[in-house]
Amino acid sequence: MANHGTASQLHVDGGYVEFQQAVLRALPRDIDPTTADGWRNNGESLARVLREALLPPEKPATEAVPTESKPEPALPTFVIVDCDLNPRVPSGLYLTGEGTEHRRMGKVILEKRDGKLYANGREVVRYLSPNQKGSGTIQGHKLRKELKNKQVLNACILDALLANPHLIPDDWKTGVTYFWGTIFRIADGLLYVGCLFWLGSRWDWDYYWLDDVWSFHPAASLAS
Repeated sequence: MANHGTASQLHVDGGYVEFQQAVLRALPRDIDPTTADGWRNNGESLARVLREALLPPEKPATEAVPTESKPEPALPTFVIVDCDLNPRVPSGLYLTGEGTEHRRMGKVILEKRDGKLYANGREVVRYLSPNQKGSGTIQGHKLRKELKNKQVLNACILDALLANPHLIPDDWKTGVTYFWGTIFRIADGLLYVGCLFWLGSRWDWDYYWLDDVWSFHPAASLAS
């Protein structure tokens, strides 16, 4: 008689199929095509994120740990950011009124791999307009128009990186990175964009006004 497996094996196999079906049913149906393609083309990243989200952390081998030397808690390898929420609004600035903007980006998974930052499986780059390269400069309002069709990141990502600085690429320590997906204003109507920079021993933030001229001021953007 052919061996068709024990009842317990069939139970396990059937249960796993049901689990797979549950995962498929739980997947969000409002993922935009660009984000979906990003995950589809980065299978290793998707598998790692799902594994870390669904499985408990592996227990280290048991060994004696001196009471005076406790291991440091592991830093998260990724964070999930709801970029549809409003970001922190700096004192004296507003996110309402003429000229303000906050590009909604949905849920974004930020992770760092091989020294680079990824958002939903797509690499985050620091984009420079052709007018900014070399010794070129451009007025901030004109640069904003050039970035209209770029997938620039909003200030929710800036807030998340400040809260998780271990995810920030080391090469971002040179220069200042701007998050053009969110535009603030002050009471007199001037517009500003938030930025991230290395202060010698820690990461810090500030904002810069669009009326000024911009030279080497890269924008955080998804790679094309």
